[in-house]
Amino acid sequence: MARLHFTVGTRYLYNGQVYVISELLLDNKIVAKNQSFPGSVTLTQEELTELWMREEIRFEVHGRYVKKEPNAPLSVEYTIADFQQLPSSRRDEAKRRYEIIRPLLDIPPEERTRTYLEEYASKLASRQEAQPLPLGSPKPPPRKGKHIGQAVGRSSIEMWLRAFVESGYDIRSLVPATDQHGGRGKTRVDDETESIIKSVMEECKSHPKHRTIEDVHYAIVNRIADANKFLPSYQQLTPPGITTTYRRINAEGKASILRRRASRLEAQVNNPVYRGPKPTRILERVEIDDTTLDLIVVDLEDRLPIGRPTLMYAIDAYSGFPCGFYVGFEPPSYLAVQNCLLHSILPKQDCQQRYGTKHSWPVYGLPETLIVDNGKHYICRNLEDSCGQLGINIEQMPIRTPWFKGRIERFFRTNNTGFIHSLPGTTFSNIVERGDYDSQKYACISLTAFLELLHVFLLDKYTQEWHDGIGKCGGIPAKLWEENLQSGFIPPLHEDARELRFILYPGEYRTIQNTGIDFESLRYQHPSLAAIRSRHLKKKQSSYKKEGDDTKDDRSEEQRVVHIKYNPSDIGTLYVYDDDKHTWLDIPAIDPEYAKGLSIWKHRVIRKYILRQKKPVNIFELAAAKQHMREIIEREYALTRKSRGRKKGARFLGIDVAQAVSPEHSQPITAEGKALEDIKKDSAQEHKLHKPLHAVPQVDDTTNPPTQTEKKTRKRREKKNTSRADISPLRQAAPQEDLSAEGWGGDYGLPS
Repeated sequence: MARLHFTVGTRYLYNGQVYVISELLLDNKIVAKNQSFPGSVTLTQEELTELWMREEIRFEVHGRYVKKEPNAPLSVEYTIADFQQLPSSRRDEAKRRYEIIRPLLDIPPEERTRTYLEEYASKLASRQEAQPLPLGSPKPPPRKGKHIGQAVGRSSIEMWLRAFVESGYDIRSLVPATDQHGGRGKTRVDDETESIIKSVMEECKSHPKHRTIEDVHYAIVNRIADANKFLPSYQQLTPPGITTTYRRINAEGKASILRRRASRLEAQVNNPVYRGPKPTRILERVEIDDTTLDLIVVDLEDRLPIGRPTLMYAIDAYSGFPCGFYVGFEPPSYLAVQNCLLHSILPKQDCQQRYGTKHSWPVYGLPETLIVDNGKHYICRNLEDSCGQLGINIEQMPIRTPWFKGRIERFFRTNNTGFIHSLPGTTFSNIVERGDYDSQKYACISLTAFLELLHVFLLDKYTQEWHDGIGKCGGIPAKLWEENLQSGFIPPLHEDARELRFILYPGEYRTIQNTGIDFESLRYQHPSLAAIRSRHLKKKQSSYKKEGDDTKDDRSEEQRVVHIKYNPSDIGTLYVYDDDKHTWLDIPAIDPEYAKGLSIWKHRVIRKYILRQKKPVNIFELAAAKQHMREIIEREYALTRKSRGRKKGARFLGIDVAQAVSPEHSQPITAEGKALEDIKKDSAQEHKLHKPLHAVPQVDDTTNPPTQTEKKTRKRREKKNTSRADISPLRQAAPQEDLSAEGWGGDYGLPS
């Protein structure tokens, strides 16, 4: 409505409920009765005006062009949203009608009688007949009644006047409804044919695929032919023309009829972009995701290509500062998530000293909300339980919606285009960008060197540049983080750093037997388990005495089950929770020579190798298989040049670089826990003690003299074996006993 007054009977819509002004009180107060639910409210005109100004209430509108929604409780808008968008002919007619009724608006309603309106209309008619038509104007065609622009009768004036007053003096109420007349734009197809056309269109929408207009038209014709089989000759349906089918398809939308349904990713390209959640402080939202790097790394010793490592990355959504990461050949799994989270939470104080960066890495602390996608390593029970104990909320994004975590996705693109794709050995994002570039030929960066490059890129370049979309309206990540710290924000930490590691370890439940705990076909035993087992037996016997021997059910078994945790990168020790002392106990494996420093993935590969040979799984067979497989892999790893095979071999051999160690380590270490210089020394000593492995067996030249081709082939093989004979496998080194000094996944010691 153009003009509205707060009077009794005025209705408005507020919070989806209909209110009507039922009473006007003193002091500018209004009583509004709720028509949706029983009750009423009292408020002043100023309060009602303020609600209207904040667009929280909308008043009811009246008139011919009111939009009537089927489920709307109140009509609050017109079908004509903008008067200026109407054709000029309809606007001119609305203005002409307004000029006719404008003198009547100054007359009181009780004086605007029907007799007065008839006299007023007759004067207008006589004045209109006296005016000749403009020169050259076309003569209007014959038509029943008056044409648009000629009506000046009493009934028309009365109708216009009533509609104008009811609409609150809105000129849109005077617009002629020529769009509702019959003729052009109206269908002349009978109802039965119309229903067939609509059913075919709906079937095409519900089963989208590529089809032509002829396909749709023939489907309509066939459907009409089927219907005519059951109709008499005088009621036969006439098929529509192909032009009619073409118009209907255009009206319904060609994409919905003639094309397959676009996927959500395809539709997202054309969908409008809205602003997502806007964090107000650091560590409020942390996004985590993983990707396979577009880079082939080489072995540190023989400089041969290994493959493309995995990068798991966590980023602060407010400041855009990297929280932590994991780089290695471990595929996306909970182990990689665990390493990345621990690296993100713990302080990283020795980055400048270890990697030679100009800027420090000030990020540490527990995030409030962790944004994850639908990978099985993100929605697992281990991550859910760990984050629950650390007070971290896990927010899972919908399936296949990468734009819901745009910070981390944009970082991966920046990391590729601004860093990875400029390194030798890059594979680029696709084969079109790569072209004829031989990635394996030019690969020369080891995993240790890449780790150093990544620290320099993140701390000295990425966090020192301006980025849109972070902070309130863009900013520099390092400055945003520093400003939050200076404003008084203190990153939260867990109360115990040792317990933090146990919380992030994956856990399971096992029963304590007199032989210890059986886990992954390995036995773990310690004197402290006897006390826990005896307590469980006492509880079991006491429950039997209270309820009788007939109650031996699963409940008694549950009382003997204990909660265990394990480090996926070292299953040499299990951690059993003592519910009496409320602490974690270190339970070593019975055979530490086999289990210590062994990852659970490597152990499962060895166990599968045993099972394939149909042998019972025991510790002696496992140890023998481990040594046998290691010798085979070391030999093949040194001889093969295929990146796929070398990548799996590197994972089995533990060729990896931990992201950080405790401050006393000044050089990078491997995943097995040894410094690189120590490994070289051990390799040299081992080479003296053991003979080099030969991949090609010796041939007796005396029995069958070799041909010229065989001599050349043998020389090439001997040359290769000679150049690689000094390659010594990396021996496993036992990790340090103190958990706080482990270097997996980026572990920094807390300040003392």
